Amino acid sequence: MKRGWLFVLLLVLLIGCTARTGTREPIENWRVGSEGVRMLIVPNLPPPRIYDDQELNVLVELENMGAHDVGTAGDAVYLSGFDPNIITGIPTTGIQMPFMEGKTQFGPGGLGTVSFEGTIRPLAFRGVNKYDPRLLVTSCYGYRTIAADSVCIDPDPFTTERTDKVCIPTGVAMGGSQGAPVAVSNVQVEPSPGRTRFQIMVTNVGVGDVFKPGAVYLQKCNPYAPQGLEYTDVNYVKVEDVSISGVSILPSCKPLESGLLRLTNGRGVMYCELANIASSTAYTTPLTVQVSYNYRETLFRPVTILPVS
Repeated sequence: MKRGWLFVLLLVLLIGCTARTGTREPIENWRVGSEGVRMLIVPNLPPPRIYDDQELNVLVELENMGAHDVGTAGDAVYLSGFDPNIITGIPTTGIQMPFMEGKTQFGPGGLGTVSFEGTIRPLAFRGVNKYDPRLLVTSCYGYRTIAADSVCIDPDPFTTERTDKVCIPTGVAMGGSQGAPVAVSNVQVEPSPGRTRFQIMVTNVGVGDVFKPGAVYLQKCNPYAPQGLEYTDVNYVKVEDVSISGVSILPSCKPLESGLLRLTNGRGVMYCELANIASSTAYTTPLTVQVSYNYRETLFRPVTILPVS
């Protein structure tokens, strides 16, 4: 009888351990990384050499490496770089990017694919023995960066009293990157009596181009657009909010142009201020910065097209 109870007890323990092992533990520091949507042209789609009696098939694999969802209206992938008189059937409006969730504390971001199918016109009557286009794949999508970390607030930094303080205001790296191609890369904390100023640096840490958010600018990202992105459109992010412990200090931030921060050589700096600090002692509190933007990335694939006869 005792052996029977012992067997049941061991079985219960084994089932419990198996259940716990199958449970996915949340990742504490998951909002990291410097990528948004990663693109990969599948090998041999297209192959490096094809004939003009074949179809041109291009398959692009997509993976959302960051922490923001993509695939909403306006997010698209385009194929260009070829003579439309030789290769036809490729939509100049691009192909809608599939919806892909951003990564979370419970797992990685979503996956998707985009395919292009074109028809190659005969080369023989053109008097050429080969055609060597350099295919260009362009992705255009909206993204958002959320950066949060603790900062030290000292309302009386120059006191001559000998008191113990829980913290000393200093620079904060904000993790370096936040699971997005644009990062809040550094925050300098400058205390003064009754107020604290923040020097916040925003950096394009990805491999693509950042430009103003909004559907109008996504349309201009299309390589076939009659009016593409201009100098006044690129290297801008919209500052959605800057808050201390949930209280917005965005109205104090400058220099902003209609809420937009300009990046020069991939970096932009804004200055914000927390005034009328109620506490009389130093303390730590969360600082949160949110910026939104559109992003463009490109891939190239050379192809040789030969006449079949």
